[in-house]
Amino acid sequence: MDGPDRSDRLTAEELAFLLRDPMLREREAERAARSNRSRTERRAADPAYAEHLRTGDRDRQRRRRLRESIGRPEPPEPPAIALPDLTEVEAAARLTAHLDGSASPQAAQLRSRPDRIRLYAEAFVAYRTLSNGGVRPTRGALAALLKSRFGRSVTPSQVQKLRDHVEGFASADGPWTLRSASPSGPARTRGAGKADTDSHAPRRPQP
Repeated sequence: MDGPDRSDRLTAEELAFLLRDPMLREREAERAARSNRSRTERRAADPAYAEHLRTGDRDRQRRRRLRESIGRPEPPEPPAIALPDLTEVEAAARLTAHLDGSASPQAAQLRSRPDRIRLYAEAFVAYRTLSNGGVRPTRGALAALLKSRFGRSVTPSQVQKLRDHVEGFASADGPWTLRSASPSGPARTRGAGKADTDSHAPRRPQP
C-alpha cells in the first residue's frame, strides 16, 4: 500500500519562515530599511564610498554573467562591414561632405570639430586594414593600431564608439558605403542625425 501523499507538505525552510516571530520579522525589516537609508546618505556625501559601491556592483554583475555563461556557447562574432578603398584624407572628405548636407544639430556639432572628423577617418583606415579577411576587428586590435599608426590612445569605451561609428557611416546611404561615388555624393543620410560621437553613436544595422 502506498504511503501518504507528501506533495503538499511544507519544506523545512517554508515551515521555519511561517513559525518566525512576527515582531522579529518587523525588527529585521526596520534594520534593513535603516541600513539602506544610511548607505544612500553616505553614497551621496562620500564620492569615494559611492565609487566603492559601484565597483562592488560591477564585480557582482561580472561574476553573475560569468556563472550564467558557463556551458553556454560563445555567440558568433558578426562579420566586418565592407568599406571602400579610401585614404584617410578621402575618408575625411566624404564624411565632411556628408555632414555639410545635414541640418541636424548633431551634424553641426561634428562639423565644428575637425579633430573628431580626423579621428573618425583614422578609425576608418584602421578598421579597413584589420578587416581585410572579412573578420570584424576587435576593440583591442583597433586600439592597438590607432596607437601604433596614428599615436592615438583610446579607452575601451571610446574604441567601441569609434567602431560603431565606422560601421554606422558605412551603412546604406552613409558617407563610407561602397555605393558612395564621390565626396560630394549623397549627403543627407539616415545616419546624419547620429553624428554626435560623444552620446549618439550610430547602431550597426541588423540583418
